[in-house]
Amino acid sequence: MSIAILIPAYNPDEKLLTLLSELIAVGLENIVVVDDGSKAECQAVFEKVSAISAVTLRRHPVNMGKGAALKTGLLHIFNHLPDCRMVITADADGQHTPQDILRLSEAAAKAPEKLYLGVRAFDKDVPLRSLIGNKMTAFFMRVLLGMKISDTQTGLRAIPRSFIADLLQIPYNRYEFELEMLLACKRTGRGVAELTISTVYIDNNASSHFNPIKDSFKIYIVLFRYILVSILTAVTDYAVYVPSLYFCIGYLPYNAVVSTAIAVTIGRIAGAAVQYMLVRKVVFYSKKSVVSTLPKFILLVICSGCASYLIMHAINSSVHWNFYFAKLAAELVIYLANFLIQRDFIFQREER
Repeated sequence: MSIAILIPAYNPDEKLLTLLSELIAVGLENIVVVDDGSKAECQAVFEKVSAISAVTLRRHPVNMGKGAALKTGLLHIFNHLPDCRMVITADADGQHTPQDILRLSEAAAKAPEKLYLGVRAFDKDVPLRSLIGNKMTAFFMRVLLGMKISDTQTGLRAIPRSFIADLLQIPYNRYEFELEMLLACKRTGRGVAELTISTVYIDNNASSHFNPIKDSFKIYIVLFRYILVSILTAVTDYAVYVPSLYFCIGYLPYNAVVSTAIAVTIGRIAGAAVQYMLVRKVVFYSKKSVVSTLPKFILLVICSGCASYLIMHAINSSVHWNFYFAKLAAELVIYLANFLIQRDFIFQREER
């Protein structure tokens, strides 16, 4: 399999030259380096890079972000290396050894349509910001999307050529691009595989340009948009439920059971209509037909509505909360169950 190595570089030092020479020494000679608007002091390094015959150097006039550098390199490889079937991305700071890059290319060749990740074991001294960031993101990926990925921020990845067109459409240009790459696998039904690599941190990862506050915020905004759909659904449900209950109590003042049942039903229908449209396309990226998913979704809405109704009356009877607050408590109880059922049984995607 023809393989290209893609290295985004921002303000690199001599470690980049060392990495390039080691890659060439193990037989990896289709190498693309992208200068992401590095400062003038680093241009001496890039002059040496451009003099290496096995390396193609692409440049950004200003710093545009790691995601933009990766997209520039992927576009160049797609257009100018038509025989390349796999792109291995690696960092320029020496964290990825040539041996691990070679091992990843060999493993990916056995599953050429999967995104292959070189994942760190985190079994020795690891900078706290790297450890916490990875663990938190991995947790949310598992809970929200059902994707079990142990190292969500690894820069060592084997990307199939068939995946490049999808990645070039990602609108994000900085560190969040790498998380979006994983979400793109979810959208397209592409499998993700892992290979354990060495955990290398040079000078406690001092050369990293990852801002633990600003860049983590961007990454989690990408993840939490999946929660926002659920919040919008709940707001719609409750916004319709409250006036419906008020109206029903006004006309049925002596029958709280019927009033709450009618209000819950109306609110549930409104929320369900919003939820179905959004979760199918925005959250779970389901390509299953409406005929296949809608009946199951309606059954879930009916069951969860009945559960909400019963829980509301149980709360009202036991702790004497009014039905407005009881509704909020009931929805929180059944929220996670609803999410998991939709993710794993209604809108589940099959790997291509």
